[in-house]
Amino acid sequence: MTKFLFQWLLTQVKSIYNFLGGATIAIIFGIPFLALFGDISLLLLAHALTIIGHGMHLVFQLIESFIGHILEMAFHLPKKTAEIIFFWISFSTAIGLSWYLSRKVHNLAHQAVMKSNEKRKAMAETS
Repeated sequence: MTKFLFQWLLTQVKSIYNFLGGATIAIIFGIPFLALFGDISLLLLAHALTIIGHGMHLVFQLIESFIGHILEMAFHLPKKTAEIIFFWISFSTAIGLSWYLSRKVHNLAHQAVMKSNEKRKAMAETS
């Protein structure tokens, strides 16, 4: 009985998903979820991001130490000079990645707007 109920529910959810689309389903379920459980889910998200941030900071410190030692040994640089060189390398890498990722996000947003405009025009033509 429960297997039949689950299969029936799954087919209903699939048909609603195909009819409305993924973004609409996310809005339909996301807004009530945030209204009911927003405080808890946002706190969990904040804790998860904090843990990820601390982990990334530790990895960055290890990479900085490793590259600093390589610069000191390979080029016979003082420790302070190696730190300055690593700073400028990481700073320029961060600027380059920021530019690259911002272009990617801009292109994705542009594609989403164009796709929604095409769907809106297609719906206007059919009605």
